[in-house]
Amino acid sequence: MEQTIARVRLLSTAKATDREYDYLCPVSVAVSRGSVVCIPFGKGDRTRYGIVTDVVREAPAMALKEICSVLPQEVGLSEELFALCDHLRSHLFCTFGDAARAILPSPVYRKEAKKEAFLTLTADVVPEEALASFRGKNKEKYLSLLRHLSLTGSVRERTCKELFGLDSGGIALLVKKGLVAVEMEECLREALPEVSEKAATPSPLSPAQEKAYLSLKAQFDESLPSAALLYGVTGSGKTRVMLALCDYVLSLGKTVLYLVPEIALTRQSAHLLTARYGDRVAVLHSALSEGERRDAYVAIRRGEKKVVLGTRSAVFAPLDDLGLIVIDEEQDQSYKSDTMLKYHARDVARFRCAKSRAMLLLASATPDVESYQKAKEGKYRLVTLTDRYGTAELPRVQIVDLRRELREDPSRLLGSRLREELAHNLEAGEQSILLMNRRGYRRFVSCLDCGTVLRCPNCSVSLTLHNGKSKYLSCHYCGHATPLPESCPECGGAHLSPHGYGIQQLQEELKEVFPKARVIRMDSDTTTAKNGCDELISAFQEGQADILIGTQMVAKGHNFPNVTLVGVVSADSALYLSDYRAAEHAFSLFTQVIGRAGRAEKKGRALIQTLNPRHNVFSMAASQDYEAFFEGEIALRRAFQFPPFCQMAVFTLAGENEGDVSRAAVTFSHLMETALKSDFSDVKLIIYGPFEATVYRVKNIYRKRFIIKFKNNARTRTLFDTLLTRYGESGCTAGIGADIGPGLI
Repeated sequence: MEQTIARVRLLSTAKATDREYDYLCPVSVAVSRGSVVCIPFGKGDRTRYGIVTDVVREAPAMALKEICSVLPQEVGLSEELFALCDHLRSHLFCTFGDAARAILPSPVYRKEAKKEAFLTLTADVVPEEALASFRGKNKEKYLSLLRHLSLTGSVRERTCKELFGLDSGGIALLVKKGLVAVEMEECLREALPEVSEKAATPSPLSPAQEKAYLSLKAQFDESLPSAALLYGVTGSGKTRVMLALCDYVLSLGKTVLYLVPEIALTRQSAHLLTARYGDRVAVLHSALSEGERRDAYVAIRRGEKKVVLGTRSAVFAPLDDLGLIVIDEEQDQSYKSDTMLKYHARDVARFRCAKSRAMLLLASATPDVESYQKAKEGKYRLVTLTDRYGTAELPRVQIVDLRRELREDPSRLLGSRLREELAHNLEAGEQSILLMNRRGYRRFVSCLDCGTVLRCPNCSVSLTLHNGKSKYLSCHYCGHATPLPESCPECGGAHLSPHGYGIQQLQEELKEVFPKARVIRMDSDTTTAKNGCDELISAFQEGQADILIGTQMVAKGHNFPNVTLVGVVSADSALYLSDYRAAEHAFSLFTQVIGRAGRAEKKGRALIQTLNPRHNVFSMAASQDYEAFFEGEIALRRAFQFPPFCQMAVFTLAGENEGDVSRAAVTFSHLMETALKSDFSDVKLIIYGPFEATVYRVKNIYRKRFIIKFKNNARTRTLFDTLLTRYGESGCTAGIGADIGPGLI
């Protein structure tokens, strides 16, 4: 006998059990492809969540369990997002559920929507007549409320209390008299800022911006999946061009996804977008509460929101009729996820645009080298803004050689030239930004008697000295923290000495040199509280501080009209990292932070403090000469076969037992060797490893890696998938993870 059967994939399962399971569909409930269902699973019938992948009519070959319940359709996956899950599964070697959970955050399917009490006027109630015989002291308050309800229809109970000064007892009295009714209604939470009327009126584009906009508009009007790179110097007004294109796309009934790299930038962007588009905007980022994320998702899925602003994870927002995805500061490393699902937002956006026949717009003053190469090859349309907007000019940059000064005083962070410029700004009432891309007070602490470096008990790294209410040591990998000991834990010596410098030391030096200066520090230690970034940026924007010091989060995207000085305090630390993209990241960081100065009428200047003043990254960042940097960098990558001239993958073996990890590395190496000599002899790989990860032990987990250069095609992806499956069947106890694509190592 034929029955309606749903094929279901689990939202949470291992790769080995990532397959379809058949369940009977309840007669009373509509189930369709993409529905989220609650099912009994396994011998114990544990309640699990799953995604329906297909619904068929057929006679089951065995007795099947029945679906327990189906969540509302607004929680399910659209066809486009369903296809995205399949794409991620095949390209990132994750499970279908891993991909689906990235789109459907747990609050969506585990929590009900927030409900609030609303008051409504009982039918046929005339306020004056209803209260004609009432003699209580609150008669005027009751009358005002009833009149308000007769005009508005309904109002929140808490609003009634605020507006009319009534308590719960007073409202209960009106209910008892049959004059009003209380109903519980869904109330979606919003995470949008208040905006002023002034901000809502956009100013006209400059001729250069208009030209860029018209070029992008013409590309959009082709109604084909496409991508463009909007490259312009800092302060050239790229945002104005992007917003103009958003206006056009929305006017055609399409929706827009607008990504920024960090939560620190969402406040500024949220003000711009809500001023322009009002309550059609939704905000998505990791700092939202679970309820706020759930409500934003539901509002987007229902079609109530036409613009979604967010960080990396917002690329999965369930927008229908998608017309445009904007990725601002597209070069930023924050768009690469290092969590369970190792995706790059740019790759996800590219797939979504292809499926929706939408346009992808990348924007940056320092584009990713791979993106710029695609633009050079014609795969992306290149649109350029060469000058700053209006009368603003690029900052005058000075590269300061600190070698002589450090020989005289190695503990000094602020060179004499930077101190002079800071003093000038303080006297002129102008603001300054200082970049120091290292958290903490001192980098590490060692014993001068035995040489022991105080290290994290969970990770193979030294502990960083922090200066709070009392001095303490902290691990920046696992979060372990302990008070600074009075003596060496190894030899008992009393001569513990701090070494290196962090941003807290810079803050302390500023207080000593400029005791009257108001200083704000912005790093991951000062922005842990919800809305922490917003509050600090808002305070600086409103002139509540003279100097903003911070790590890389102060470098990108911010627009502070009164900032006329930028200082890079310890520039050399960004240059010498074990990453083939170290020069690219350093150039981008310096160029971006320099660009924070002189963005309005006042001229800007910047100082880069270095021990290597002849390094070409400094001179090219100073002149904002991206073309020169790109030509040199692309030549190096071509010579050494780094992306974009190959693809790279990292396979990481991890476990609590060091011996198990070493044996697992041997097993995986053997599996690769065997596969390449037999079924996959046609696949060409360049394999490095196994070797210890840069930080070998993190949270008591040991990690070994293989780095592989390869050509990304279906055949190579099949090989990688096969290797992961065979490794899972090998009996090794160490876990394995695969990271494919940009932003590796």
